[in-house]
Amino acid sequence: MSSGSVHDDLIRTRRVPAPAGLYMDHVNVILLGRGPCALFDAAYAETAEEVIGWLRQAAPGGLQTLILTHHHRDHLGGATALCEATGAQAYAHPIEIPLMKARQPSLEVKPIEDGERVRAGEAELEAVLTPGHSPGHLSFWWEEKRILFGGDNVLLPTTTSIAPPTGRLSDYLRTLRKLLALEPRIIHPGHGSPVRDPAGRIRALLAHRAQREAQVLAALAKGLSTPAGIAGDIYRGLGEARIRMGTNMVRSHLEKLVEEGRARDEAGTFRLLER
Repeated sequence: MSSGSVHDDLIRTRRVPAPAGLYMDHVNVILLGRGPCALFDAAYAETAEEVIGWLRQAAPGGLQTLILTHHHRDHLGGATALCEATGAQAYAHPIEIPLMKARQPSLEVKPIEDGERVRAGEAELEAVLTPGHSPGHLSFWWEEKRILFGGDNVLLPTTTSIAPPTGRLSDYLRTLRKLLALEPRIIHPGHGSPVRDPAGRIRALLAHRAQREAQVLAALAKGLSTPAGIAGDIYRGLGEARIRMGTNMVRSHLEKLVEEGRARDEAGTFRLLER
């Protein structure tokens, strides 16, 4: 997939192609304001020069703020190079900062708390803690225009990976319900196109997770007991990469069932509990 930009008044999105070998084929970086601007996420380390070059054209008034939604490499990777090149200050939720510093020790990241108001270009945004995909994942709510900068929470057409131990499905489901209650008009995501029917998409994602849980319960009921074994059953025929991703998703469902007292974890082997 080639790079491209989406223009929507104050919002410009750059779709940055992924380096070879990654499951997702791109990530979005989103520029807000006319200058000085704010940028959501920094893409990959390998594409830092591409993003810096784009910013020179797209943000002639300068970049003041780099908002990092979470610590995954496709969102954090270019952060140090980008801040050094532009003078921008990086911000993230306090839970994410140690995870970021473990990957980029020289990156200075200031904290943004849940509910804090953030000036991003011409917009005033509210930081919304939206854990699940990552423990300190932040989304940003532009209430005046009912626009959500949602990071990796609500994607189209793909679904969000929930990979323990830093991913937690019960948190993610609460996040989806929180975002549904905001009633956004549009969601600008970390991957894919803008979500123009947020309520419909969020309800579809909740239904998808419920369907997947039913499949996991059915697999447990017929004697399958490990994440890999259950994923091989559910994702049969979809290829090794999809099954590897599916194993993490199944593990997140199993951990949710254990939290709810519906299953038991016996050193990585899971059993249904009678209710």
